[in-house]
Amino acid sequence: MGTKTLTMPEDAVVNMLKTLPEDILIDVFWRTVVESDVSALTKEEKELISKGNLEHKKGETVKWQDLR
Repeated sequence: MGTKTLTMPEDAVVNMLKTLPEDILIDVFWRTVVESDVSALTKEEKELISKGNLEHKKGETVKWQDLR
């Protein structure tokens, strides 16, 4: 089966994702982002991860449920 490309407005995609249960949402992100990128992290990506981890420890993150 070939790959197809579909163009959708960003808000339509976000609204669709908001309706998914958390376990399905995690699976979607894993399959689309994590599994497809097997390259080594760049210096910038490592810095952003460190920044995100620090923000998480400080409680400065937004929970997915709060976006719904």
